[in-house]
Amino acid sequence: MTQMAASLEEAPQGRLRIHTEYAASCAVLHVHGEIDVLTADVLRERAASAAAPLARPRLVLDLDGVSFCDSSGLNALITVWKAARSRRGDMVVARPPEVCRRILARTGLDQHIGVSPTVAHALRRIASR
Repeated sequence: MTQMAASLEEAPQGRLRIHTEYAASCAVLHVHGEIDVLTADVLRERAASAAAPLARPRLVLDLDGVSFCDSSGLNALITVWKAARSRRGDMVVARPPEVCRRILARTGLDQHIGVSPTVAHALRRIASR
């Protein structure tokens, strides 16, 4: 437990960058870097902050810049999706790279979490929900 805490504290800055913008009453989070045990909480926190001002949080996670995603990253995606759904909102993943598409498909989450080829498509898809 102590070793994990030390590893988290030593996580290099900049491993995960997230830029948020709002479009069509949705929050679009452009994610770049690695989503893993050292950065998953950053994604959860930034998504929660982006969703906070929205009455019905509709989130688009643009994963085009993601280079790695492990089980902690997958858990973060599930947590963000469930949090949005708990407030009658939703989440769509846009432009997932192969590493993310594979993990979503193998776990069957792509049958529950919307996956779109572009941010524009994701915005249209989520706005209609």
